[in-house]
Amino acid sequence: MSMNEHMIDKIKCILQERFGIDVNASGPASRMRDLGIDSLHLVDLMLDMESTFGFQYEALTLPANPSLEEIADAIAANGASALD
Repeated sequence: MSMNEHMIDKIKCILQERFGIDVNASGPASRMRDLGIDSLHLVDLMLDMESTFGFQYEALTLPANPSLEEIADAIAANGASALD
């Protein structure tokens, strides 16, 4: 499993635990709005990722409706590469 796939799995777990979202049918290209996540929930998700994995975003730029893969890429780009 690649680092990106591993990170996407972690994001999906947090989405399911925190927001009760059924992520079984979602994949890397799944968009946040399609999963029922609005911009405020997205901020909560990103803060959860920081606290859960003990890193801090240095710079975070996401599109308006990011995919799981885009979120995983942003997390990896901000120092979360040691989350195996």
